[in-house]
Amino acid sequence: MISVIVPTMWKAPHLMKMLPLLENHSLIGEVLIIDNDTSKTNEDIHKYSKVVHLPQKENIYVNPAWNLGVKTAKFDKLCFLNDDVVFNVNCLDTLYDLITPERGLLGFSEASYCGFSPELYDTLVSSGIGSDVHLQETNIYENESTSGMPHVYYGCVMFLHKERFFFIPQEFKIYFGDLFVYLMNAFTINQGEEIAPNLRLVTKFHKPVRNYTIEDGLVITKMSSTVKSFNEQIDKEKAIFYDVFARHGIHKKQ
Repeated sequence: MISVIVPTMWKAPHLMKMLPLLENHSLIGEVLIIDNDTSKTNEDIHKYSKVVHLPQKENIYVNPAWNLGVKTAKFDKLCFLNDDVVFNVNCLDTLYDLITPERGLLGFSEASYCGFSPELYDTLVSSGIGSDVHLQETNIYENESTSGMPHVYYGCVMFLHKERFFFIPQEFKIYFGDLFVYLMNAFTINQGEEIAPNLRLVTKFHKPVRNYTIEDGLVITKMSSTVKSFNEQIDKEKAIFYDVFARHGIHKKQ
């Protein structure tokens, strides 16, 4: 089964279109909604038996929400889903067996994305768009402008086995979480508990694995419907990007 992790501040309509699709799919075990703005919670989420509502006292932001979701998830196969996304869930029949510890992140190709209204989902899916998908290995050395990731939308919907998740550093609340996990999987990295400045107790060791794009998918989204409200925080994270990545040994493509 798949645990779906969805941080939300309820600023896009896509989530309420996505929930019944996830509820009715046999491979979805639970949908963890990390609620970062309980003043706007849509109470209709409680109609769905697979929803696990995790209300927060204040906005903990997307990367800490991902960390929390992974800690809470019952199942080893994970889906990280933006709340402004609707994707063709028929592709899960193909992807399910491909989410293994032998692979890193699986994220949709840039060509899979479109800006159509969520109301067009049924029409597009009925025509077969996004149902028959396949994987393609990514090459970080071919993507200089996005620090090795295939494209800027890659993190909107991603699949990963829990053994391949690396907890995102606390300095990054909004940005760079997807890139951090992506590069940590691409390189041989020791990750452990920081017990003093520049000293880590190694608790986890992984050999590198390949990350992938999901080709011929269908993802309907309204990009940046939430993060554009937090420019000051984003600027702070950009300023420390190099130092934090250097601390984890992924500041340069090796």
